[in-house]
Parts: sequence; C-alpha cells; structure tokens
Amino acid sequence: MRIALYLSLLVAAILYALFRGGTPERIHAGILVGASISDTVVHMFTPAEYMVMDPGHAIIDSAAWVGFFAVALRANRFWPLWVVSLQTIAVVGHIAKLLDVSIAPLAYAIMQAASSYPLLIALMIGTYCHQKRLKANGIDPPWRSF
Repeated sequence: MRIALYLSLLVAAILYALFRGGTPERIHAGILVGASISDTVVHMFTPAEYMVMDPGHAIIDSAAWVGFFAVALRANRFWPLWVVSLQTIAVVGHIAKLLDVSIAPLAYAIMQAASSYPLLIALMIGTYCHQKRLKANGIDPPWRSF
C-alpha cells in the first residue's frame, strides 16, 4: 500500500510539473525520473537492506542533491530550497551510516525514505504557485537575473 501511494504521488507530481510547470519544475521532474529509474536498477542488483550504508542509493541521492542544488541556486522560486533541504536529509543519512554502522537500521531507512513524500508535495506546490503567477502576471521568469 505504501509503495502504491508513493508511486501514485510520484507520477502525479512528475506529470503535473512536466505539463504545467516552468523550467525549474520540469528539471526537478526530470531529476526525479532519473532517480526513480536508477532506484529500480539498483534494486535489481541489491536488496533493500539498512544494516550497512547502501552505496547505490547514496550515489543516486547525492546526484539528485547536486541537481536540485544547482536549480535552487538559479531558480526564481522559493520551493527548490525546500527540496534541497529535504534531499539533504537522505544524503546525511548515508554519511551518518557510513561513519557509524551502529545506527539503527530503521533510523537509516527513515532518513532515506521519509523526505520523499514532502519533496513531491513541494514540487506540486511549486508548480501550482507557478501557475498562479502566470495567471496573475502573464509571465513567470524561471531564473534569477544577476
């Protein structure tokens, strides 16, 4: 049930961002597609264990963090900062597990997965706000000008 809920929310957020979002929303959707495909590939080769640091997911989460961070630096939006903060939880979880394998497996699992739901909700809120700005102003510049 939890997986079906997550996948439904993931598909809804990605489609909403791709079809109704601006460039930052679409880039985030693309990062999520790449991370989801990579996650599926990782699970083909390694089981979901939380006893030791999971290098496959650490790489996926770190790459997603870099992408989210790059967008947040340039985007003319507030919500990418939320996404970077949420993704940081997953990355820090991997670092903590690497440094101290005695961390409870459940705590490590929660640090990896718990931020996924709010991350998708943030993307949907960002897409909704983009639509509101378009309706109100007729334009919503995607990037900051320096």
